[in-house]
Amino acid sequence: MMAFTQPSKRGQWVEEKVLGSGGFGQVVLWKNEETGNFVALKKCRVQSEMTQKHRERWTLEVDIMQRLNHRNVVAAKDVPPVLNVGVGELPLLAMEYCSGGDLRRVLNKPENCVGLREFDIRCLVKDVASAVEYLHSKRIIHRDLKPENIVLQMQEEQIVYKLIDLGYAKELDQGSVCTSFVGTLQYLAPELFASQKYTCTVDYWSFGTVVFECITGFRPFIPQVPPVTWHREVCKKSLDDITAFYNAEGVVKFSKKLITPTHLCRSMQAYFEQWLRYMLKWDPKARGGGLSEGRPQCFKILDTMLSIKIVHILYVANNQLLSYPLLDNYSLQALQQNIEKETGIKFRDQDILLASGASPDPNLGAQQCWNPPGEEDWVVFLFVKGENQGGGSQRNKPLPPNVQNIVKDSKTVLPYNEQKRAWAEAVYFCSQQVVDFRRLIQSQRAAMLSLLRTNSSFLKMKNSMVSICDHLLSKMVYFKECLQHDLEMYEIQKSNGVHNAEKVVAKWMRVGEEIEVHRNLKEKVAKLDQHSIALQTKIIELQKSPFARAKQNEVLEELEKKAVALYHDLRQAGKGGREIYKDHTPMVQIVVKCLITRDKSLQDLYTHLGKICACKHELFQLLPSIQQCSKQITDATGKLLQSHKERQSDIWNLVQMAAQNGISRQDSKGSNSASSWGVSSLESMKVCDDNRETVKKVDGMIRSLMEEQDENMSMMDWSFLPPLKNNSS
Repeated sequence: MMAFTQPSKRGQWVEEKVLGSGGFGQVVLWKNEETGNFVALKKCRVQSEMTQKHRERWTLEVDIMQRLNHRNVVAAKDVPPVLNVGVGELPLLAMEYCSGGDLRRVLNKPENCVGLREFDIRCLVKDVASAVEYLHSKRIIHRDLKPENIVLQMQEEQIVYKLIDLGYAKELDQGSVCTSFVGTLQYLAPELFASQKYTCTVDYWSFGTVVFECITGFRPFIPQVPPVTWHREVCKKSLDDITAFYNAEGVVKFSKKLITPTHLCRSMQAYFEQWLRYMLKWDPKARGGGLSEGRPQCFKILDTMLSIKIVHILYVANNQLLSYPLLDNYSLQALQQNIEKETGIKFRDQDILLASGASPDPNLGAQQCWNPPGEEDWVVFLFVKGENQGGGSQRNKPLPPNVQNIVKDSKTVLPYNEQKRAWAEAVYFCSQQVVDFRRLIQSQRAAMLSLLRTNSSFLKMKNSMVSICDHLLSKMVYFKECLQHDLEMYEIQKSNGVHNAEKVVAKWMRVGEEIEVHRNLKEKVAKLDQHSIALQTKIIELQKSPFARAKQNEVLEELEKKAVALYHDLRQAGKGGREIYKDHTPMVQIVVKCLITRDKSLQDLYTHLGKICACKHELFQLLPSIQQCSKQITDATGKLLQSHKERQSDIWNLVQMAAQNGISRQDSKGSNSASSWGVSSLESMKVCDDNRETVKKVDGMIRSLMEEQDENMSMMDWSFLPPLKNNSS
């Protein structure tokens, strides 16, 4: 039975664990029990075996670290007195503790087997570049850049990458070069390997190699061959080649492109390919691009490319992720023109939706479509107006070539490294199906929200149409009753001597007949309302769909976890020299099941998406009819009000004529006639007073209804409607 070892304790400090060890040094983590603070102490383990050169290097590292002060370089601390060494011993190096471990541990995670996520790569490159440029500004070459010497620290809810281990660092006098052979072979610049003179550009090569590995999951130039073979083959590369590999015939091939698959979008992949061509040049003098305005070109390029905002757009029908860099003052129209060039979708047919379901404001530019840093899954969605989004031939993405090979023959025997790469791509394929399906779920959510937004405005307009139609019919009934009353009163007045208004009365009757024509609007409104009710039923059913709750496919997620676990087992077996998987059957079974599940899931999802888009298209087809009908009702209401006012004017004109006739007869026939016409005039005036009150009430009612209608119409969201065409019919 293993004995329990009591941790070392000195005063308030307790030894927690060993963080790492090298040829001569060991880094131990200590914790202060009282304050909870941590400190990492680097101590020489075998001082008696160290040469004078090693002692000088050790002392130089301590001295350099204590003079540096940068966010992306691990900070030196004061050694707690109780933990310090005695007189004559090599000094200790106390450093801040970075709890996130090193980059190698991150790269070894199965989910990162084909490289890191784009957001993580951008953060890593920015931090490490800042640290390297800082060291070079202090005339210090790191000379041992590798994943093991890049650590992670959480600061203010953000991962910060820091350089450690300056044991091989070299201070340069102005214009000096070095020739000593140091560093890790896999990341070593060619001139270091060949023991040639070198400058700070050796760090560029190592930095570029690390970044390439972070993007793809492996080092750029035939990483598994011995150093001598590596140097002999890679020296043949051209200036712009950034990778070398063996083809199926065993011949070394070079490429200026990154090896796919990667997690980079196409725009950022192109930027990194350009940058890596500067960093991985064989000629150390050309490496980094030289100086530009006193600063290395490679760092200026990096600042520019990392500051570029990129819009990610999911072309839903083809399940294709598009990406476009945002230039200064980039308009939405310019973005849509680029989309048209690439996809063939006409500008007018593009239906672009934000995650909220809202359409971008054409006056705000393309900036509103940009996804904030750290939210790579937040994309803009591209639909085609009038289509059911049934999906194109590209929506089911093919298997990577290496995965296709093992699926075709699961018994084929591959060397461990090739098998590991094929399985890594299988893990990537399974994980991408989960990501793609999640994005499509988000696209249907955006489409559903857009449908509900459109439907909300549609219902307001439809309900307004029904309401103003009911008001129009009520006004027509009242208008007809008033007209009938006026005609009856005219017949009574005829017996009192009013005989010259037949033309006016005929006009009233003609207008009454014309107004009756508007009753057919009721039938038109009823048909539109019935169509709308049927459409609302479809929309309610869509909201009950499982996809409407934005759940991800649990089967695909479970298959991804199984693929990751299987790859992890393969890696662990490879480290121990064991071969637990003599064929690819377990991984192939997962991939095939993933394919079947994906195809079925996408078919169901696209069917649902098609129904959403069909409903939205149907809404837009109905909207012009409702808009036109509402305008006809509004025009008819206005005409009705005008006709009523004209009839009242006619009545007052008749009253005026009757009054004038009464005065003239009074002058000609004396008091008896005056008395009779006075009575007639008084009766006419009484009728006029009655009519005046009636007119006031009718005008008040009509104005109130018109104002209410105008207020309802003005509160509606009309932005989604196309311009109204002039239709004389």
